[in-house]
Amino acid sequence: MSSPTAVQHPSYTAMGHGRHDYEPCYFFDELAGSFGYHCHDFYELYIHFGGADNYCVDNNVYPLQPNQLMIIPPFCLHGFIGDVHFHNYERAYVYVSSRVLQNAGCGQIDLPRLFGSYTDKGQYQFIMLEEDAAICKRLVQEMVAGLHDDTPMGRYANQVRLMSYLHILCQTVSRAQKKVEPIAVNDAMQEVLVYINDHFTQPQQLSDLARRFGMSVSLLSHEFVRFTGRSVYDYVLYRRVQLAKELITSGMQLNDVAYQCGFNDYSNFLRAFRRFSDMSPSAYRKLSQSLAQQ
Repeated sequence: MSSPTAVQHPSYTAMGHGRHDYEPCYFFDELAGSFGYHCHDFYELYIHFGGADNYCVDNNVYPLQPNQLMIIPPFCLHGFIGDVHFHNYERAYVYVSSRVLQNAGCGQIDLPRLFGSYTDKGQYQFIMLEEDAAICKRLVQEMVAGLHDDTPMGRYANQVRLMSYLHILCQTVSRAQKKVEPIAVNDAMQEVLVYINDHFTQPQQLSDLARRFGMSVSLLSHEFVRFTGRSVYDYVLYRRVQLAKELITSGMQLNDVAYQCGFNDYSNFLRAFRRFSDMSPSAYRKLSQSLAQQ
């Protein structure tokens, strides 16, 4: 597939500000643009308060409403679809590593397994009680402020807030009644996205994709960028690199990772991985191993 003009996106960092364990964020903006379709190697525990209509996870688009929790597991693609802008967009979220989430159960509950019992079946959204959502917003805001206090007591206080946040989320998912059904916002592009997600490790030609879906190359290119925030070429490379990260953390040898992800030679794999990660595959493997041993 030939490379069109690339859409620029931030390169990889462990979390938004370079953390590797957990990171809280509260966000409100009167006017905000789309954040694009992406994934992480950690959990995102996201609470939507208002300002957006829908959210895409994997191949499906789901409606959003106030006080809605979304649990996004590692390496699960998600984000806003389409060239959209939000008015009074408000959310609170916590990025948290699998290791921290596992330890937060204190040997009493396996939080990754609990969350996975829902997300593995395609249930990512949960309606929160209004009072619980308000408490979680306050906890996240306090955690954000607490990041500046690096004393032992300050770090401990933030750990307590994180545990309280996770406790409310556990109660929320345990009360879940029914799965939120996906909606259609752009049937044509959703079909293209599903196809690419199923075949991104295989060689692809933009002309073949356009022919398969009955579009011109220029129309497919333009609409795909509007839908996902990335060109088809960039999206395929991005998916391959994210799969590579997942395989690297599983212990697979790097040469085998490159082959499994659809790269014909290691130099192309290395170039793509550095582009989206700001580090080499070997450096990422060392980082993953060191974090797993902490």
